[in-house]
Amino acid sequence: MSGIIESLAAQDDCEVVRKADLDDFLARHPRALLFLTGDTAHRPEGLDVAVVVRELLAAYRGRLVVGIIDRRDETALMPLFGVVVLPAVVFVRDGQATELVARMRDWPVFAQACDRLLAPEGAVSAHSPGGNA
Repeated sequence: MSGIIESLAAQDDCEVVRKADLDDFLARHPRALLFLTGDTAHRPEGLDVAVVVRELLAAYRGRLVVGIIDRRDETALMPLFGVVVLPAVVFVRDGQATELVARMRDWPVFAQACDRLLAPEGAVSAHSPGGNA
C-alpha cells in the first residue's frame, strides 16, 4: 500500500477489507463506500481517488464508512460489484451496490453519490453518473 492509502486506512471511519471479511463489514455498515484502488504503483490515478475518498470522509464525518478492498482480493470482488475499471468507488446500501464511480471524476460526482447513499430510503435513485468508463 502506498503512503496515502495507508494514511487513509488508519482513519477511524476506514478499514482494509479482505474478501473473507466483506460480508461482516457490510453487515456492520449498512451504508458504506468500498474503494478498489487498483495498482497505484503503475497507475497512480488510484492515489488521486484516495485523496477524494479522504475528503469525503471529512465532509461526511460520522455518517460515512469506507472499506478499502485489499489489493489481493480486488480481482475476485470486481465482478460482484460490476467493476471493470480501476480505481473504483462502490456505494453500498444494505449489502447491495447502488452506484459506482470508476476512475477519477470531479468532486460533485462523488459528493452527489454520497448524498444519494445517505438519503432516506425513499429518496434513493438508481442514477449512476460515474459508471465504469
